[in-house]
Amino acid sequence: MLREFRRITISRTDRIGDVVLSLPVFASLKQCFPDCELSALVQGYTAEVAASFHAVDDVTTYEKSEFILTTTKKLRSLRTDAILFLYPRFCLAVAAILAGIPVRVGSAYRWYSFLYNRRVHEHRKDSVKSEAEYNMSLARAIGCTTTVLDIRLEVDQNALGKAKAFLASNNIGRFVAVHPGSGGSAADWSAANFRELCEGITEHPGTSVVITGSAPESDLCSQIAAGNPRCLNSAGAFTIREFIALLSLADSFVSNSTGPIHLAASVGTPVVGIYPNNKPMTPARWAPIVGRKIILTPPDGSDDLTGVAVADVLRSVQDFLKVKSQ
Repeated sequence: MLREFRRITISRTDRIGDVVLSLPVFASLKQCFPDCELSALVQGYTAEVAASFHAVDDVTTYEKSEFILTTTKKLRSLRTDAILFLYPRFCLAVAAILAGIPVRVGSAYRWYSFLYNRRVHEHRKDSVKSEAEYNMSLARAIGCTTTVLDIRLEVDQNALGKAKAFLASNNIGRFVAVHPGSGGSAADWSAANFRELCEGITEHPGTSVVITGSAPESDLCSQIAAGNPRCLNSAGAFTIREFIALLSLADSFVSNSTGPIHLAASVGTPVVGIYPNNKPMTPARWAPIVGRKIILTPPDGSDDLTGVAVADVLRSVQDFLKVKSQ
């Protein structure tokens, strides 16, 4: 018989894409335990992502710099029956014990795995399946046999209004969102390639490009947009909710392997991803799990992204634009 849980906490305290790929765990647990409250434990800057998902009942933030006792108090206040560590961390495992959480689920392959009382024997380093599927293994450890591959984010209407106003004020109608940075999460296609890509996109009738990025990526985005009147640098202009809203309005989205490609997929925008082939960053593990997508990798099986031709990326974007215009 399945144990009855009143509240389950799902901990995913790394980056945006990782949080998006954890959302199927929430959807699956909600279907399996419909009366159970599901709490997300995430970093502060990803909180709006988790809060935008229908199966997340509440969000608690965690920062790497906080003391273990601070984290312990947060976890104790949740009065949770079980916690799933999708991204294992020693300090969080200790805090969960100190908080008295009875069921603690985590990887069997950490030196501190004895702190978990439900251990999953699976090496993610092999990267033979999607990160979302690896995450589901922890849900199965508490009896959830249902798998719901749902990552659909709700678009905040106020944020949508701000995104539309931003586009209108810059005389942008139809557009492709291009995200050249990755925050160090993966190998990057060159700025020169992104610049050439944007020039090719803006040759498509009536189509502009909005370059997206964080505030620290503004110089990179400016370099790519410079001199192209139909290419706009929006780096640092949006909150996470506003960024999600902007992506929902795009005709398509292009990026390296990075969190925003998962945000774009989560609002139904077609995506083109540029990925290396190595196991830690392979699209087999890190590509979006739903939606319309074209993933390009170096054809020689290497990790040298110079092998991904601008013409191939542009053709992929144009294919999506053609479908949208039909």
